[in-house]
Amino acid sequence: MQTRPFGKTGQEFPLFSFGGQRIVDEHDCTEEEAIEIANTAIDRGIKYFDTAWIYSQGQAETRLGKVVKHRRNEMWLATKTWDTSRDGAWKQLETSLGRLQTDHVNEWRLHNVWDFARLDEFTAEDGALQAAIEAREQGIIDHISISCHTDPQILVEALERFPFDSALIATSVLDHFMFSFVEELLPVAQAKGVATIGMKVLGLGSLTHEVERSLRYAFGLPLSTVIVGMETMEQLEQNLTIAESFTPLTDEERLAFFKDVVGLVIPENMMWKTVDWKNPTEWIPRRRGLD
Repeated sequence: MQTRPFGKTGQEFPLFSFGGQRIVDEHDCTEEEAIEIANTAIDRGIKYFDTAWIYSQGQAETRLGKVVKHRRNEMWLATKTWDTSRDGAWKQLETSLGRLQTDHVNEWRLHNVWDFARLDEFTAEDGALQAAIEAREQGIIDHISISCHTDPQILVEALERFPFDSALIATSVLDHFMFSFVEELLPVAQAKGVATIGMKVLGLGSLTHEVERSLRYAFGLPLSTVIVGMETMEQLEQNLTIAESFTPLTDEERLAFFKDVVGLVIPENMMWKTVDWKNPTEWIPRRRGLD
């Protein structure tokens, strides 16, 4: 698999990385299957693993931890805090470390900064960013990250406030047409040496009929790596095959892909860019929460 530099960290990773949200019961993935999927991913060269405190009430971290326990040195481990406060974030980090069966993580993210008000909470004097700085000083985390699904201008502002090491961003082909992180955030991140991780590549299921073109589209973007969630060995094998033989879409293929999927660019298929995930009928307004 092709590898790429990961910002200024001195690390580099394969272009295909592991999204850890789906190795849980609610996606019909058993614990035994979850462990097999994660172990196989490592065996096949995947190093970067992403998870979060909030995923499935901790089951995602707990299951990944059963692999981390035995193979920690082979994994770059990223998890996230949902709580925006310093004290709350510290508690979530401690819980995450316990579930993951490790004493440190390589990357810790401020999770899903959906508007400017949430960014203000995260970066306040008593916000979760302060916990991240303290944890890094204590050697509990190595790098500080941030994620956003909605308005790329939120992350443009975030990178002005603090030198984050990385940013996790929505980069499905559908995202090309609505609040594009690729167009608005990537140039800023690249100029600052910030690593970028692509997510939502299969549109939370709306692009599962277009796996090959969706992955080739995302792999062809100037990202540091791309995480993909998987709940079966078949999905892992399919994604590995595409990644290992990756060639970028040609201009003609890219245009044809855009034409084929543009009709899917509706709130119901992109709930991560709507006002309400549970009732995705309205796009989130630009600069929401900005005073």
